[in-house]
Amino acid sequence: MRRAYLLEFLGTFVIVFITCGAILVNNFYGDIGTVGIALVFGLSYMAMMSATVHVSGGHLNPVVTLALWLARKISTTTFIFFLLFQLLASFAAGGLLLYIFGEQGMKFYLGGPVLGFGVTQQMAVIIEATLAAILVFAYFATMVDKRGPVSFAPLVLGLVVVAEAIFATQLTGAAINPARAIGPLVVSKSYSDLVVFILGGSLGSIIGVVYDLLFLKTKKK
Repeated sequence: MRRAYLLEFLGTFVIVFITCGAILVNNFYGDIGTVGIALVFGLSYMAMMSATVHVSGGHLNPVVTLALWLARKISTTTFIFFLLFQLLASFAAGGLLLYIFGEQGMKFYLGGPVLGFGVTQQMAVIIEATLAAILVFAYFATMVDKRGPVSFAPLVLGLVVVAEAIFATQLTGAAINPARAIGPLVVSKSYSDLVVFILGGSLGSIIGVVYDLLFLKTKKK
């Protein structure tokens, strides 16, 4: 399992570093835009899932790991260590972004998600929970359900992330993945909205249990 933990760290690190880095580059130099950031997020997720799925299952997201644990698809030990290495990757990416962009990067929360104008924390939790639920649904439908197109899972999940990021970047920053928020926001000392991304993702993970009950348990019967 050590290789699985390491791959979860590496894959999560790349997603957080590349996506948050793209946001900072866009803030400093322009030209990337919302669609560009969404593509960076989705493509990095797709690439890293393809690179890790054969060993770790390509979670790369605490929401997916929590959903699998709640649905009893992974052990408690695997859940704890996957979560630990994903969060370590998030902080490592935040630290590297701080080293590269310095104090100027701190002004933009090191590329972490930010709530849009007029978006309350309650609204943001609902949005993030919905985004997380959609991602978890796609993961279970392609990776967990043996009837699903497992070989297309990275493509499907990458496209889901692209679509969600285009929709929600201006609303909540489209965290989708709490690891994309926790490291950069904590390192940049921006705690005010952190609970939104943790709570929203956690609520969205419940859809994994729903999918298991409605489709997987029924299939066994």
